[in-house]
Amino acid sequence: MQVHKCKAILERNESLMESNILTVSHNKEINLANGETKLNVYVRVYTSLFTSGLVAKMGSNRFTTLMALASYMDAQGECYPTQLQLADAIGVHKNTINKYINELLEFEIEGKPLVTRKKVNRGQGKISSYYKIHPLSQLAKFKGEVEIINHKISDEQITDGKDKLITNGSDELITTNCDVITIKNNSQLIINNSSDAIKYFQKVYQEEYGVNYTVSNYGREGKLMKDKVLADHKEMAKEIIQTGIKRYSEFSNNPKFPRPSIGMFGWAVNKIIPLIEEERKANEVALNSVNLEEQAELEMLAKLEKLGGGQ
Repeated sequence: MQVHKCKAILERNESLMESNILTVSHNKEINLANGETKLNVYVRVYTSLFTSGLVAKMGSNRFTTLMALASYMDAQGECYPTQLQLADAIGVHKNTINKYINELLEFEIEGKPLVTRKKVNRGQGKISSYYKIHPLSQLAKFKGEVEIINHKISDEQITDGKDKLITNGSDELITTNCDVITIKNNSQLIINNSSDAIKYFQKVYQEEYGVNYTVSNYGREGKLMKDKVLADHKEMAKEIIQTGIKRYSEFSNNPKFPRPSIGMFGWAVNKIIPLIEEERKANEVALNSVNLEEQAELEMLAKLEKLGGGQ
């Protein structure tokens, strides 16, 4: 007798009370065959994103990139996916996603950006990008709010953030939408103990597979995290966990274990680290390319300013 899998879908809608705020849906699915649960959290997309003409002005590349970023954001609109993650999300090459991201960062409405980025220099050639999706984007998550657009956006309101330059009081030029900062205290980027490591593993696992990861033995799995990941690689523990989950199929083809588990860190760390180094090099090449482009543009702007001053 064939057994059919059934799903009981329990949905809870949370109204945010304000008349101009849409509804957040938390959708919880239970597979009655195996008891597995799946929790989905949705990004709110306001109809004004389309009725205002914002999507039409952005174009498909910027819009797709914005939505891919939004899938990672928190209630404050902040997120830090890698370029490879974004490229995979929308099905393009990593060099293409770099171009799309820069186009999105340049896009502004009346001088206000939809998305800004901070490139964080973590030392030793380690650079991370942190993004913030602003309320003007008409996207929100949890109890985040948007900046309502009540009018049709015109071509005159579209500005290009890349060419708008400000100074910080010195001769150094800083682009409006991309601040480069250095963090000497990386405590917020480091997993400090095995409990944090397990929680982060569960978070990334749920994002990747859409199901919760159940820890079978906290003592054993916590010891694995402590001895194999944190003991020698504490500063890159998040990268090891994330890469181990996201790129699991690249270093493991055991059909008995189609998905990663914390137990894999007993043997896989030395396989994961080369993948991280490969991704860092790719990101560094992409970043250098962007920096060269920006430098060339700054030099061109300086020449144009000189020519204008001479007239």
